[in-house]
Amino acid sequence: MGSSLFLALVAPAQAAAPSRVLVEATEFRFTLSRTTVRPGPAIVQLAIRGEDPHDLKLRPLGKVRARIASVPETLPGAVAEWRGKLTKGKWELYCSIEGHKRLGMRTVLNVR
Repeated sequence: MGSSLFLALVAPAQAAAPSRVLVEATEFRFTLSRTTVRPGPAIVQLAIRGEDPHDLKLRPLGKVRARIASVPETLPGAVAEWRGKLTKGKWELYCSIEGHKRLGMRTVLNVR
């Protein structure tokens, strides 16, 4: 009587690749490479395409005392990034340099 051998190959669990968003900044607006990403790990890059430095704050809308993520002030021609985790909901992205948000440097990123 013969015997049979059953071999199961199981791939190791892989972490989800981070969502990526490029935020291009000019005076005085942001342009997003995409307006919607999935929740989880994310890389948000700030590219300064104009003549003035800018920073980038990421704040979940509708959450009291939410932690604000940030990309530091970045000089013209440079690219900086934030790596972290985005939760479901709408996130406000804005420049916190005095007067820039009021002049239009704000947008919303949807995470769903």
